[in-house]
Amino acid sequence: MPRTRTGRAIGDIARQQARGEITTEQAAALTEALRDRQRQALYRAALDTAARPARPVQVRLIGTRADVAAVLVALDEVTTLTAVSDPRPARGDAGLVRVYATAARRFPLSGGGR
Repeated sequence: MPRTRTGRAIGDIARQQARGEITTEQAAALTEALRDRQRQALYRAALDTAARPARPVQVRLIGTRADVAAVLVALDEVTTLTAVSDPRPARGDAGLVRVYATAARRFPLSGGGR
């Protein structure tokens, strides 16, 4: 099974620690730095993939009026709500409502793992 460059480097660090060339603390710090770099590269790749224009997502929310309203407010903070239906009674559940919303990602992307 092929290993990644980071995996080989972590193996080298473990062998250096076993030979006594570096301390346990140094090995842990080096390993954590390599894993952090690998994680950051993964985040950058995900953001590059997500930077393509995205289609709106249609969401159906079912719950009490207060819960649905809270989720809509949270969605509005992180996306752009382009359409929200009026609350309708949920099928079979007394007191619950269902709302349909269309959410589009705000563009350009901001924030991230950095």
